[in-house]
Amino acid sequence: MGRYMKKINSLFNAAGRHKNSVSFFLGTTAALGFAPLFLWPLTLLSLAYLWFLYNQLLDLTPSRNRLWKAALFGWSFGLGYFVVGLYWITNALFVDLNAFWWGIPFSFIGLPAILAIFIAVPFILTALFPREGLARILLFAASWVALEWIRGHIFTGFPWNFLGYIWGWSSTMSQTASLAGIYGLSLLTVFMGISLGSLRKRKVVCLITYGIVCLCWGGGHYRVTHPDVVSGPSFAIRLVQPNVSQTLKWDPAEKKRNFHHLLTLSTFPSSLPLKAIIWPESAVSFFLDGSPSARRVIGDSLPRGALLFTGGLRRTPLGARTLKIWNSLLVVDEKGSLIAHFDKSHLVPFGEYFPFRETLDKFLGKNTLKKITAGDRDFTPGEGPQSIPLPEGFPSFSGLVCYEVIFPGAIIHPTHPRPGWIINVTNDAWYGNSSGPYQHLESARFRAIEEGIPLVRVANSGVSAVFDAYGQIVGELPLNTESILDVILPRPTCIVPPYARWGDNLIWALICGLLLWSWSLRRK
Repeated sequence: MGRYMKKINSLFNAAGRHKNSVSFFLGTTAALGFAPLFLWPLTLLSLAYLWFLYNQLLDLTPSRNRLWKAALFGWSFGLGYFVVGLYWITNALFVDLNAFWWGIPFSFIGLPAILAIFIAVPFILTALFPREGLARILLFAASWVALEWIRGHIFTGFPWNFLGYIWGWSSTMSQTASLAGIYGLSLLTVFMGISLGSLRKRKVVCLITYGIVCLCWGGGHYRVTHPDVVSGPSFAIRLVQPNVSQTLKWDPAEKKRNFHHLLTLSTFPSSLPLKAIIWPESAVSFFLDGSPSARRVIGDSLPRGALLFTGGLRRTPLGARTLKIWNSLLVVDEKGSLIAHFDKSHLVPFGEYFPFRETLDKFLGKNTLKKITAGDRDFTPGEGPQSIPLPEGFPSFSGLVCYEVIFPGAIIHPTHPRPGWIINVTNDAWYGNSSGPYQHLESARFRAIEEGIPLVRVANSGVSAVFDAYGQIVGELPLNTESILDVILPRPTCIVPPYARWGDNLIWALICGLLLWSWSLRRK
């Protein structure tokens, strides 16, 4: 392998002016490890060769130019990584191209260019180390995951496509997330890739890394083959996936038709005693809390003693001094009463609110900003994670609207009682037949593993699915199909997983330990 890598490296040195293009290409291939392709060997090999070339770059670059070249090399990799991993965001702008054409350059190139900075930082930090060695490996792995954590929190956060998500295809390997979350799995994945790139000089590091991988694989296999869940009565639920076109969803002329279409799917006979029916995000395109007649129709359509969970809009009462609108998950009983709700707290920038709207209105004029956005009013954020109680006989739930499910550690309220299930309603119809809905689905899978709680995901156009407390699919509805799914709701684990108990404390302990180890080795 070392001889083969030397030959490739000689080609790299012969075309030295193209080194950043090579890095960009490696970033594009690394992103192929995510859903739906899951070409994870390409991710590991891309990281291996990237690390090999990076060390050669540092050795051949004078110290005065090292930081700049390392930054550009790492940024180029990040640009390719996010262009391929996030291309699907641009699809949303084509739903109304006349209004949002201006956002295409930003979504396709601008956003990846900004996010690539988070990947460039580990390269800059490790460029401070004068020679290749274990200290450089430890610093790079620790700083990579630290920057993933920062990316997931800064400016409301965007924790999408962390490296650990390439293991979504494996129910055994993904169980590692129950220990230190998706961040812990990302840390292991970084070590797997760069240890291969250091195999010629650091065989022991590679052996130890893959020894840990074998332990994680074995532990994950034992965990999924020896499930331990709480006991309780069976609870049958129905997922409704209407597959309404995004161009028709908010058309006033289609409002009644869409509503009755949902009711028709909900009332199909079932072989199970349904206790809950779940509609996707914003399934109801009007204010359900202000429409008693619509709620009565819903109540009349429900099985005896059942509840309806639906995404919809909620607003302050008419005549209120300040108008507020929430993107919510609403619960309606058989009497047509609105008995519970959850308001989305993690709002999508530029989609559900425009950052610094009031300031920009003063400089640009209110009408100017209104023309390039979806309106002149932002959604109001909710209070955050909650364990919401329901009437007797129903397990409490934690609600998540749309991409709130991608935020590790922000799923369950830390002081509330653990809920019996997690409900994630979403609408991925914006992104068409792309990798976006599949990547969103994998995020939901890992939240179930991290928390040890079953998760029900209902999407307008798919992919809708039910995950058990170990992230295994109990049932799913394919993308771009109109259908229903009736299943028995799985139960939570008896033992609370370490990540659900301690959150990000464990991964930060690992990061700090690796940084201290790296610093001590550098001093020696």
